[in-house]
Amino acid sequence: MRVRQQIHNVLLLIILVSLACTIQMPENMARYATPTPPPANDPALSNIITNTTILSTPEAEPQPPPVPSTEPAATPPASALEPPVPAALAELTVDTLIKETEFVTTISADTINQLQAKFYPASNQTPAQFAVDRFKLRFKSRNEQGHWVSIRAELFVPKVDAPAEFPLFIYGAGTTGINNLCGPLDEDTRGRNWGQYQIHLTSYAAQGFITLLPHWQGYDDQTRKHHYFIAELEASIMLDATRAVYELFNKNLLPNVAAQPAQAIFFGGYSQGGHGAFAALDAASYYAPELPIKGVIGHATAPNVEALLRERPPLAPYIIYAYLNYYGDVISPEAVFLPNWLPTFYADAASKCVDEAYEYYPADPQLLYRPEFMEALYGDRLTEKFPAFKQALDFNYVGNSPNTNVPVVLFHGEADTIVTPDTHDRFVSRLCNLGKNVSYKLYPEINHFQTRQASFVDSLTWMRNILSGQLPASQCSEYFNSKFE
Repeated sequence: MRVRQQIHNVLLLIILVSLACTIQMPENMARYATPTPPPANDPALSNIITNTTILSTPEAEPQPPPVPSTEPAATPPASALEPPVPAALAELTVDTLIKETEFVTTISADTINQLQAKFYPASNQTPAQFAVDRFKLRFKSRNEQGHWVSIRAELFVPKVDAPAEFPLFIYGAGTTGINNLCGPLDEDTRGRNWGQYQIHLTSYAAQGFITLLPHWQGYDDQTRKHHYFIAELEASIMLDATRAVYELFNKNLLPNVAAQPAQAIFFGGYSQGGHGAFAALDAASYYAPELPIKGVIGHATAPNVEALLRERPPLAPYIIYAYLNYYGDVISPEAVFLPNWLPTFYADAASKCVDEAYEYYPADPQLLYRPEFMEALYGDRLTEKFPAFKQALDFNYVGNSPNTNVPVVLFHGEADTIVTPDTHDRFVSRLCNLGKNVSYKLYPEINHFQTRQASFVDSLTWMRNILSGQLPASQCSEYFNSKFE
């Protein structure tokens, strides 16, 4: 009997253990799990190809790589197609957005003038009015799960001896890649030329603006890559970065700095950064309604991700990688790219910075895309053939803010082949149809990479007119009249 009792107890214990192992986590708990990015072999810094001229001459025609024998990497885990709505202002319960600050250097007016001479054409150089203090900082922003993450940024402040107020100019960088080694703030230390953003933002600070360049989410997180062209994440970065600047000064975290931020904010950005600037305006009314936004500037703005897939195929791997990782299985590389690009797709997209991507991937879509995807993309049939992917692309077409009080301006080059004048034209139409105050200027013979340099003085004039109370007259009537001539 004792043996039978022992056997009975053992069987009962086994049954209880089996039942415990079959208990499942509630489905709604899955949303709190951190999605793991697809595998990518991050190259060592010494293995990164250095090319400081590719951004001005990106048209070299690459050859497709040979077909490796290895199998394609596994598809990353899926997440919900519907992206979470950024937290409302009342839900942002955090004591401080600032994590750390560090003074870097003071840049003299003479040095700024010398830097300007290398970056701007002679017609767009204007003598520095101020020396500039440069700071590094880290601030907090919300990620897609509503968690606070650390974001790196650089701040440029006009140097003055007596207290004086200056407007803010918060700026978004253009495409540099999605790898952690491709962050725009690191282009100097990596010996690359991805936009010379420090010189660009210093030149605005020298004209009397407090400027800030934040990293996009992912560049400073070793567990993931940058979620490329995701409007809601760009918006939270731009808006939380602005709040962080005000907090810096309100809490006197920059001792010995006499400059103070005025109640006037301009958002700006180049290419992808222009997308982020307009995403910030779209989200401001519910995410940061307290911010006094006075205007938005777009330099060679890329507003429409679908158009970018058509007009700049070498950027498609970044887009497919990011949307697959962010939205889940709305698209697959196998549905988009020719077979010879698939075995190393994840490693290539996740490791190559933009200068390398332009050399590695072909500009000719027929050498990159599958015929079926090409037909859908260029034949306006994505809704029919890839409905979930089309929905994700539409989520991220910016410029849909109902706010008609904030004027916007678009500077664009007529020779831009990355965001073509046709895409610019359609974006102007979209903004005007929403009743916005829209200004725009097309520069003859200026390409994508030259737009910021060509429009420096024009952008200063536009912001200064607004600050002086001269609201720009919208060019929407002029735009629509030109369509009927």
